[in-house]
Parts: sequence; structure tokens; C-alpha cells
Amino acid sequence: MINAFFVSLTIMVILGVLLFFFANSLILAVVIAAVILITGLVLANMAYSRTHYAITNKRVIIQSGIIGRDFRSIDYDRMQNVSVDVGILGVIFKVGTVKIFTGEMETVGGDRPRMQAKYDKFNYIPSPYDVLKMLQTHLSLRKEELR
Repeated sequence: MINAFFVSLTIMVILGVLLFFFANSLILAVVIAAVILITGLVLANMAYSRTHYAITNKRVIIQSGIIGRDFRSIDYDRMQNVSVDVGILGVIFKVGTVKIFTGEMETVGGDRPRMQAKYDKFNYIPSPYDVLKMLQTHLSLRKEELR
């Protein structure tokens, strides 16, 4: 929600300033800016409330989507690394992102493409270090079972 607020606020300010200078209408600029901010916050809230995570004894499952439902299932034997990312806003709101690396790579960058690691993420998780500890325990147990 915080990210959506800042992105919507940035777009709102830029479009508001452009509309004010080109349309010479402060009221139109304020109304359109407010609509952009509210739309951004509503969409972010819908995406957040429609995203669910599950941890089972064999895999993790990510379910998301505003209109359609997307499922992603990651078995423990495919996981290579699990980490936590907590930024300054995460510290303030006591949330974090649990990142799961399965070895998949992706190409990013338009003019100068490069390869980077692709992570599956559990975003805005309360107590992310507890979730990390749980996943690491499951990973350890799964590796012991395979031996």
C-alpha cells in the first residue's frame, strides 16, 4: 500500500502540474490528480487483499490476481535459496518480503539486456524472519528425506 501511495502520488503530481500548465485549470488538475491517487490506492488494496500464501510440508503456494486467479506452486526440492528483504518502511510497519530463488533467470533492460536472478516473493509479510525460519526448517527436513 505504501508503494502504491508513493507511485500514485508521483503520477498525480506530474499529471497535475502538466494539466495545470497546459489546460490552465487548477480545478481540473486537482480532480484528475485525486482520481489517479484514489484509483491507485484502490487497485493496490484489491491486489493486496486478493493475494494469499500457504506453506505446506512439501511446497509453498502463492495465489494472486484481481480479476483472474494465478497460482504458483514451488516444491521445496526446487528451492535453492530463501532470503528476507526488509526496507525502512518494512521496519516501520513491521513487514518484509520473503524471497525464494529456484534457479530461474530472467532478462531485464531494454537497450542493454542482462540476466538476473528471478525470485518468487511473499510481499508484505508480518514477521518475515519467522517465515524464513519456517521455510529453512522445511528445506532442511526435505533435504534430509532425500538422503
